[in-house]
Amino acid sequence: MVLEGIILGIVFLVQFIGYIIVLSIIAKVLLTSFKRKSNKDYFKNNIIVCNDEKPKKRYKDIDSEDLAVFQVTDLTQFKDYFYKLFYDFETAYNNLDYSILKSLSTRQLYQNYYTGISLDLKQGNKRIIKDIDRVNVIVFETISTTVKQAISTVITISYIDYVENKHGDVISGNKNLKVTESFEVIFRKDFGKDEPINCPNCGAPTTGNKCEFCKTPITEVDFKISSIKKIIDF
Repeated sequence: MVLEGIILGIVFLVQFIGYIIVLSIIAKVLLTSFKRKSNKDYFKNNIIVCNDEKPKKRYKDIDSEDLAVFQVTDLTQFKDYFYKLFYDFETAYNNLDYSILKSLSTRQLYQNYYTGISLDLKQGNKRIIKDIDRVNVIVFETISTTVKQAISTVITISYIDYVENKHGDVISGNKNLKVTESFEVIFRKDFGKDEPINCPNCGAPTTGNKCEFCKTPITEVDFKISSIKKIIDF
């Protein structure tokens, strides 16, 4: 009787281990499938392939007359303003400063970046962005309506961009090599939306010019980044 119990116990244990192995294999397959789909979706939604002349033609600076509706006459200052927003956003991304990321981006873009960062950190990986230098800024389109304003730009930067794992090993990119890349970056300002501003210090939502919790002065950013897409073969 005791022997039969031991045998049944062993059989049960083997079956249990078998179930665990099968479930592990299924989970791995699903995770791989999810990663592939995520990569395909990322390429589709965040990459612009520009390997012929036709799509490049639209990337030309607008005429200065198009700035009148924004009460701006100097295109150079206009470019400086939007480059600063982009630079601050990339710096906050590198520093994992979620409050700054949220204050500089639309809700959807922030959620996309937050999700991507969280997945990388769970896997023990972190993207490093540093030594950012401005190469060129093009303002190629402006939209102004009663409900929104949008500025479409191409921002080209030279920077170091790589990914390292939890051990500090570089698994993508080169930590000693600067690369030059271009991005189509769209900034927008929506009217009629009473969305709270998040404090850049503690992240608390506030509607005034000073955080009610930590008393940090709040400066509202008129325009927010709504889209960042890398341009290939620009």
